[in-house]
Amino acid sequence: MAKNLIIDAHVHTYPTAEIGKQALQGAGKSGGAGTAPELLAVMAKGKITYAVMANMTPTSDMKTAHLKGLPEGHSGEEKERMEKEINEKVVGRMKRRNLWTCGLAKENPALVPLISVDVLQTTADLQEEIEDKVKNHGAKGIKLHPASNRFFPYDRSLWPAYATAMEMGLPILFHSGTAEIAGYTETDFARPRHFAQVLQNFPKLTVILAHFGKGFLEEALELAQKYDNVYFDTSAIISGTEVKGGFSNAGQAVEMMRAVGVPRILFGSDWPWYDPLLAIEHINSLNFTEEEKRKILGENAAKIFCLFQESQI
Repeated sequence: MAKNLIIDAHVHTYPTAEIGKQALQGAGKSGGAGTAPELLAVMAKGKITYAVMANMTPTSDMKTAHLKGLPEGHSGEEKERMEKEINEKVVGRMKRRNLWTCGLAKENPALVPLISVDVLQTTADLQEEIEDKVKNHGAKGIKLHPASNRFFPYDRSLWPAYATAMEMGLPILFHSGTAEIAGYTETDFARPRHFAQVLQNFPKLTVILAHFGKGFLEEALELAQKYDNVYFDTSAIISGTEVKGGFSNAGQAVEMMRAVGVPRILFGSDWPWYDPLLAIEHINSLNFTEEEKRKILGENAAKIFCLFQESQI
């Protein structure tokens, strides 16, 4: 394994600063807007070797907006047809986002692409999307956001995606815990306890819960003690800034991460919401051994996302 390897296992990128600022909705603490040049500059400054793009598409909000624009007075059959068209339109947006993310990674080998699938897709369509983006466009895993897209992780419509990911050896990174989304107050979708059925039914699937189940730390720990195929990233919860629902102090952070198992912890920042450099500084300040820090900051993610050949690990 390369010495002093740092991999940010959770960032977001956007085609333009305007789109990034719209997504941030004033909540960003990094000073960036999510463009690739900004991210690459931060990576160079922090000596970050790779950054995993956990991009996603807010399909639920998009669908809701389209439904509100439909004229009233249509029959049930007509409404069903129009809703199907909306679903196809929203899924099309998601697929274009997936393709853009993969294209950006091809242009910048230090960036690692994850793709999204959605409950609005048919079984065949979501399986085809995964296989195409992995085999033809270099995707390294899947990113799903239960809170933003209003689904529970145990939703059976996504089980074919989990089965496909497990067969292909793809990790799935989920948002977990509370959600700081403007105008959104429901937080139950992504509670750690809701991932138990997925972990139990897909025991060889690598599931990464972002933010360590922020707001539900004890649930996250309980889940980790029952299932060895669940991993956690430190995005947002270890950020170098105060975080609601996070660890109460440095001692608790070290204690809980060791209780989960350091090999199952990945450094992530959630850039551009948070600053990776502050997060790295915070992790380095914790009372971990140098070996533990190396695992958290890079080695664990390198193995999960297959970022180095086996001979280098």
